[in-house]
Amino acid sequence: MLRRSSSLLLFKRRAGLFLSYLALSAAPLQAGAAEKIIDYVSKPPASAVFIVDTRPAGQCEAASLESARCLPARDFLGRHKSLTNFSGLLWLLGTAALKGDEHVLLIGDQSRNKEFMAGVLYLAGQKKISVLTRPVKSLAGLKMTPGENRSKTREQVYQAGMRTSRIVLRSDLVAMLRKQKPPVILDGRSEDEYWGETIRAARGGHLPGAQNLAMTFLRPGKNNPPPIFLATDATAIAYGHGSYQGLIYLARLVASGIDAKLYLEGWVGWASDGALPADNVSYTSNVSYTGRTNVGQPKIERPEPAQNFGLRELALLVLAGAGVFAAGFFTNRAIKG
Repeated sequence: MLRRSSSLLLFKRRAGLFLSYLALSAAPLQAGAAEKIIDYVSKPPASAVFIVDTRPAGQCEAASLESARCLPARDFLGRHKSLTNFSGLLWLLGTAALKGDEHVLLIGDQSRNKEFMAGVLYLAGQKKISVLTRPVKSLAGLKMTPGENRSKTREQVYQAGMRTSRIVLRSDLVAMLRKQKPPVILDGRSEDEYWGETIRAARGGHLPGAQNLAMTFLRPGKNNPPPIFLATDATAIAYGHGSYQGLIYLARLVASGIDAKLYLEGWVGWASDGALPADNVSYTSNVSYTGRTNVGQPKIERPEPAQNFGLRELALLVLAGAGVFAAGFFTNRAIKG
């Protein structure tokens, strides 16, 4: 029975991986394909663009592309790479003089930070977003000047309407899953996380019925066809580990022409509520979850008690007591005799 279960699990994993590979050869999706809001470019566009440098402020201020504004990706992140609140997000965009109707070019040295910012700007309602695939340090042939750091106050009021229809809340997703025909859900995490073998949340597994299409299969800057299990008139609901990874995933899906909404909390938010359903649920065997992969509670050194007798000490104590008793017994007999 165990061998049959293992074989079935292996078959399911290989079938899921096969579907992901088939996604790269399927027919292009029509819904949302005409709206090319996010794209990846290997060199700065010739047309006028608003350049945003996503690196730390110190690096941007030292040298960046001419007229670049410094808007570090880390300014939008809280603890554990959680996204800041949306009112604060729009305020931050205004401190870099963004209004929302510009064609923004995102530059930086870490590709994921650029893609995260692309996802942020997309949800904020930015008109057009380009992600430069090359790092800033490789642009030595272009004119470089000190980047201008964002203001401490808002220079512009960010006026673009947020794409709130692209955001799925937990309560909405629960209601959707209860419908007779639930939506197509795309899990952008690794295969090991999808199957619950790697745990980075309160539990492992994936959302009920979710299809694993790891973001690593969506090649930045390439024309990635949509998954074959997504109908041409369907809108997928995507999620990653958390908001940071989810926004990167959303940027890649949108750039690939795949019509997608984002469950912003990601698996870490869903897994935190043990009452919510999930597939392939697994738990770490350790005492507590610390945020790392399968890492338990650190060992706590406890003080030894003042009197801590083991078996050896107890045996010696019994023998000593027996010796004292014997000595007293024979001494008493000698006195009487």
